[in-house]
This record gives sequence, structure tokens and C-alpha cells, in this order.
Amino acid sequence: MRVYPRRVDVGTISGIDFGAIVRQHREARGLGIDALCAAIGGTPGPGFLSSLESGAVGPSSSLVLKLADALGLPADLMLNAAGYATQTQRALALAGLPEAGGERRSDA
Repeated sequence: MRVYPRRVDVGTISGIDFGAIVRQHREARGLGIDALCAAIGGTPGPGFLSSLESGAVGPSSSLVLKLADALGLPADLMLNAAGYATQTQRALALAGLPEAGGERRSDA
């Protein structure tokens, strides 16, 4: 049986929660949860996206790509920020993602 390494918990490296990044950028674009859901094709639903933003669930890599596209954010940085990377790659990705207002993050 093959053993896979555990994914890094999304909020443990820099204190920044991936869901909070999604929420900040969604709100900065004036989108509600339902509108974001529609922008990513309707799946997953608004309830899941709300849980993602609150940190209760983590995203799949395909969801991260959909969110990056819908929010106009770099897919590679979003994948790394969501935990599909080493701890160092994730920290660098979080630092590289802009704040919802367009500036680089200073808290990463």
C-alpha cells in the first residue's frame, strides 16, 4: 500500500487562512457567495463555499483553479497558498498574492 504525505493544513504556516483570501477577494469584487458559485459553474454549491471561507473545509485542486479564474488571481499562487505545495512554496505564494485592494500582502 502506498502512503501519501499529509497535505499541509491551510492555516498553519503563516496564520493566513486560504478561505479568508477567497472571501476578501470575493467581497472586493462585490460578489456574493451565490454569484461566486455561479462564476465557477455552480459546483460546489454556496454552502460548501461558505464552509471553505470559514476554514471548515479545504478545497480540491480543481476548485482552487476555478476560484483563481473567477477571482482573477494567479492559479499557481492560489494552488500553493491552498496547501498544494511545500511549506516554503506556500509561504512564498501567500506573500505573492495581492491584498484584495491590489497591494502585496504584508502579513505573510
